[in-house]
Amino acid sequence: MRTGNASFVTLRMPDESRLTLQPDSEARLEKIQGFAGLTGQTAQIHLERGRIENTVAVQRGPAARYRIRTPSASVSVRGTEFRVGSDGTDGRARAEVTGGEVRVGAETGPATAVAMGFGVTAEPGGGVQPPQALLPAPALEGLATVHERTAVEITLRPVDKAVAYRAQLARDAAFTDVVTEAVSPAPPVRLENVPDGRLWVRVRAIDAAGLEGFDTQRALEVRARPVPPDAAGPLAGAAFVGGPVHFEWTPVADAPGYRFQVLRRAAPEVLLIDREVVTPGIDLTLPRGEFRWRVATLKPAGGQGPWGDARALAVTRPIGVPTVRRYNDRLRFEWSGDDGQIYDFQLARDAGFGDLVVNQRLGEAAITVPVPAGGRYFVRVRGTDAQGAASPYTPVQVLYRLPLLMWTLSNAAP
Repeated sequence: MRTGNASFVTLRMPDESRLTLQPDSEARLEKIQGFAGLTGQTAQIHLERGRIENTVAVQRGPAARYRIRTPSASVSVRGTEFRVGSDGTDGRARAEVTGGEVRVGAETGPATAVAMGFGVTAEPGGGVQPPQALLPAPALEGLATVHERTAVEITLRPVDKAVAYRAQLARDAAFTDVVTEAVSPAPPVRLENVPDGRLWVRVRAIDAAGLEGFDTQRALEVRARPVPPDAAGPLAGAAFVGGPVHFEWTPVADAPGYRFQVLRRAAPEVLLIDREVVTPGIDLTLPRGEFRWRVATLKPAGGQGPWGDARALAVTRPIGVPTVRRYNDRLRFEWSGDDGQIYDFQLARDAGFGDLVVNQRLGEAAITVPVPAGGRYFVRVRGTDAQGAASPYTPVQVLYRLPLLMWTLSNAAP
């Protein structure tokens, strides 16, 4: 038997014993033998590399044995729960006992009895190391019972002397049908591409010798499909400044439509818009204020999937066109805008704003500049809000000098 990076195989023996071959492992079933007139069986497995987790029924009868061999050690039992690992690089073997007792033998020295709560290692050509206590089960922190995303993040309290953590998800509480696992050097542990349905998660800590400790196990439910769309376009995670608002999101394959909501941010929030749309986008005119918007994918048979992450949206008044006044040898430009905005002011010799005289970012809705030489100039300004969304530039205005050294701005460029 060989398993890939994300594959598991569970074998059930005639006496209901079970072994689950973990990812990236290779094992050979060498013997399954029963005897006429006697209860029990003899089972022998050779683990070349990787890991096996075992739940062994009580072996009755004089010939009953359950044995796992590795290149550097062998483990024999008559009924218990234990794990065996074999490193394909250095040949080191590991055994961890979570129920009952096992005996671990190596090429040299006598077999070692390993009781529940202890583990051992064995090097190729050497003896079995003294048993050491397994790490305690980690304490899960804030794990929700229902998850609406295809990735599940397992947050847990760090375990003293742990160098890594392993998390697994299975469709059954016995973990014979494991669907995915992940190892992380520190909390949290993130599991990707998790299927929908009722699942069980278990997590254990790993020490510096590679021995894996006791499990913490919890049931949960995943309701992540159909997956929600991702926001796209200029409103992807940013606010919009002024004017009609275009909402856009990435289409979901085979989706019959989407449910779209806008909520006004208040205490409590107010649902302002709730619509079902066919296309992955919608145009709306909203009043001034702060909002959140979100989208869910509709199901072909009716209903919807989970909501996508809500996006912040601030609708502010448009930037007003600048006015100008002269103070001695300086010009003062002012315009209207909302609090908290940053402004980009440009004064150029050409309407395309390629020949800039002033190009400055400001924290207030005004700027004072030296009086330019005579002639025509072009002015525009835009605002950027605290979320980083920029308004369009104001309509281009023409700046020119009148008689008596007065300056004026036209409403639009000719």
